[in-house]
Amino acid sequence: MKPVLLIAWREFRQYVFSRGFFLFLVLMPVGVIAVAAMLGFAERAQPVRAFVAYDASGRYQQALEAEFERRRLRDVVTSFDAYVRAAVEPAALEENRIPAPFAPGPADTARPNAFFAAGIDAARAAVAPHLRKGAPAFEPPRWPFRLLTPPPEVAAAASLDEARERLKPYLLGEKTASGADGPLFAAILIPPDFGVGGDAPAEFWSRNVTDLALKETMSRALNTALRREAAEARGLAAGAYEEVAGIKAPIEDYRPDRGAEDEAIDQRDRFESTLPALMTYVLLMVIFAAGQLLLTNTIEERSNKIVEILLSSVTAGQLMMGKLIGVAAVGLTMPTIFAIVSLVAAIGLGGGEETLRALATLGESGLVFVYLFYFFCAYAIFAMIFLAIGAVSNSMQDAQSFQGPIMMLVLLPIPFAPFVYHNPNGIIGSIFTWIPLYTPYAVMMRAASDPPLWEIAGATALMLVFAFVLARAMGRIFRDTILNPAPARAGEVWRLIRGGF
Repeated sequence: MKPVLLIAWREFRQYVFSRGFFLFLVLMPVGVIAVAAMLGFAERAQPVRAFVAYDASGRYQQALEAEFERRRLRDVVTSFDAYVRAAVEPAALEENRIPAPFAPGPADTARPNAFFAAGIDAARAAVAPHLRKGAPAFEPPRWPFRLLTPPPEVAAAASLDEARERLKPYLLGEKTASGADGPLFAAILIPPDFGVGGDAPAEFWSRNVTDLALKETMSRALNTALRREAAEARGLAAGAYEEVAGIKAPIEDYRPDRGAEDEAIDQRDRFESTLPALMTYVLLMVIFAAGQLLLTNTIEERSNKIVEILLSSVTAGQLMMGKLIGVAAVGLTMPTIFAIVSLVAAIGLGGGEETLRALATLGESGLVFVYLFYFFCAYAIFAMIFLAIGAVSNSMQDAQSFQGPIMMLVLLPIPFAPFVYHNPNGIIGSIFTWIPLYTPYAVMMRAASDPPLWEIAGATALMLVFAFVLARAMGRIFRDTILNPAPARAGEVWRLIRGGF
């Protein structure tokens, strides 16, 4: 065992203690922060979409402006609710210490009105005593739209056709509307017979056919105006539609397979449901990184005759096992460091308590150990394949003919992952569970959903048998070809595989 560990330590030290690895550890978080900052800058740098509305019917202009303002207020309140859930101590939310209308809740018409009647400063003051350590103050989001008053000649147009022609210079940038920084982003034209029972559609004019945010916002605003009109035509009092539309049924999540004391779904359950997807992503990242390391390292040692020196002190089997362990440690070092740093940062900012509690309860359930077992099984299966490819190749060019099909095998489950995630015990999940190459992926995605024990046990046994057979075949290829000066041919590789049984 000592030679194997020495080889593993050599592989681990060769990469982890290199300057490139250190630079990666430094540049990775810096890059993430830089990308986040650039995305924020790009969002803030986007121009405000200035537009006008021309209502030939004379019935919807005021309603459209009011609905547009309501949506702006609702967007601010919704953003404030998200801020409160992330920045306020959980105990303050559970004990209802934040007064209305600042406590998270439905953003109906009454609450945004009360929110803005009190003001943003009052909202900040209401949550300030309950903020997590280091949490920033709330900043309202920038509303990306600006509804302008139509230019005088457009407002004076006698028909929709005339208004359309007078608007085109403003849309093309030939004229600038009052309050706009440049060309109008869009214009919405409402025909005279638009409304409930009318057949004429509203017209949305814009040179930008890819940014549909404003069109969708105006469509929802017009839908609300039409529904309000229809409700009032059926006898509903003016303003009552908002009260009825703002009603939302409270609903909580429960699991029928739990006792009365823990049947309500909590943070632990949500953590368990997202952990499989996270582990699968990390698994793919480790396989990509470790596979490339094993491939390039083995090919380099073959071409430089280093492998001959190593084999003078250890056996081919010990060399193979040491490489598998060492490179696995390298592949796991990066996500482990990032996870620890993220956890420490969360604790330092006062937000790690829930994560620690979820991790503790998850450890008690045993799911973490299930994930780790299948994680290492998947790594071992694909790493042995990459190592064998490196043994039969004299250069990366030789390896590429094998690498393409192998990467297709690695990536094949990705398009099906959403089906397994949303329906863990469905037919797709069962099929992938019984394919030994993908048993680890499928079981990790299904483990928290109580799949049939006989199915998991049978598929796991099949996977272990497959892994044992694969280890014999890949081990024979590695032992018999690692010292060959020329790359092995397909017929020779097949002969070696058959000879391993």
